[in-house]
Formats: sequence, structure tokens, C-alpha cells
Amino acid sequence: MTIYYQHIRAVIDPEQSDALPDGGRLQDVSVILFDQPGGGEPVGIALLACQARELAFELLELAQQADRERTGR
Repeated sequence: MTIYYQHIRAVIDPEQSDALPDGGRLQDVSVILFDQPGGGEPVGIALLACQARELAFELLELAQQADRERTGR
């Protein structure tokens, strides 16, 4: 089953991080999908930085492909 959402946000929530032994933080990137601002139940996932980066590159490649199909190039 496919569910379509009209809005997407990516945020860094400082509360979604873990302390590292060297004093740094392991910070997640949260991706949140929702239909209407302030309405409906949002769906979200917390990604490691490497996962967020990989998703960003895949989205960029797909967007470029979609643009090529739209323009017929």
C-alpha cells in the first residue's frame, strides 16, 4: 500500500543524540512526513548522518532523472 504525504521536513533535534566517549555527540537527522501542517499524524524516522547523506544523494539523482524526463533531454 502506498501512502502519499504532501509535506516533508528534515530537522536536527538535539534531544535525539547520544554522548560519545570523546565528548562529542552522535546526532541523528529526523525526516518527518505529514499531510497538513498541524493536522494528521506525522510519520518520522531518525537517520544517522551517513544514512541521511546517502538518502540526500539518492534524492538528488532521482530529481535530476525526473527533470530529464520532464524536459525530454
